[in-house]
Amino acid sequence: MNTETESTAPKPFIFILMPFDKKFLDIYVYGIKGAAEDAGAYAERIDMMIFNEGILDRLFNQINKADVIVADMTGRNPNVFYEVGYAHALGKIVILLTQNAEDIPFDLKYRQHIVYGGEIQTLRKELTGRLIWAIAESKRQYRQNVSERFIVSISGIEIPEARFFLDIPTVTVEINSRNVKSINVSIRNDSPEPIPAINSLYIFTSAESEIVPGIYEEKIIYREIPKFSLGEISYSTIPENISKPKSLIFTYDSAISNSPDGLTRQYHLEASIHPLPPGAVDHIFITFIKFPSEVDELLKFRMHSSTNFYDFPFRLTKK
Repeated sequence: MNTETESTAPKPFIFILMPFDKKFLDIYVYGIKGAAEDAGAYAERIDMMIFNEGILDRLFNQINKADVIVADMTGRNPNVFYEVGYAHALGKIVILLTQNAEDIPFDLKYRQHIVYGGEIQTLRKELTGRLIWAIAESKRQYRQNVSERFIVSISGIEIPEARFFLDIPTVTVEINSRNVKSINVSIRNDSPEPIPAINSLYIFTSAESEIVPGIYEEKIIYREIPKFSLGEISYSTIPENISKPKSLIFTYDSAISNSPDGLTRQYHLEASIHPLPPGAVDHIFITFIKFPSEVDELLKFRMHSSTNFYDFPFRLTKK
């Protein structure tokens, strides 16, 4: 069963915990990753990733951000057992797999698990159904547990948060009379509690993107205008405003270097959101100092609050 459609929404992330032995390779590729693809999700295990930080830091990071955990308990691998315990401590949805039911410890037997007996097709079929349920449940739990809720609109188009797995809307860039290209981002506090100021705002592009966000610095220069009177020349000074484009600083973040959405170029916006009481709205503008003549490109707006971060992906086009 294949539930994947032509949706441009980011795929749910399934993190896989299992022994790295070569005899598990087909189970990993065709059984677990295949089931994730059938469920419209993206799955990976840590030894298949490229990263710069320590392996434990990476492991904890991936467990923390995963929508669902799949763990193969076959052979009672101690590392897998430890990682499953950490995932359970975080309240993650964990689907247990095994070729032998005796490999599931007594205190985990009551949790959902699949005994596949080494049959990859059996595993793939049953796991696909479990993953479809688990992804929907992860989404429901997230909505219940999150204490901060934002409604973000860009140029009048509401942008769903990435975790909600909805289709990605398209935004058309605005061009003013000075040929400055920008988008207007509005942020509404949709939670019942006040939210402190947010100073960490980012826009993400792909590494190959020709789009460059920036600012226009206003500068006053003084021009001397000659005046002629009775054969004499005098000068008067006239102030003139000019705008100079300045690119924002971007960084490559090792934690997102293999992000499934491919958006690895991260620009820190020179903007902030004021403290927001419940229902209050604030606005920022994102200006682009480089913009190709034709564009239809995936971008992502990110906000870091004091407790979490929130991603809002959108496609950007030009009239």
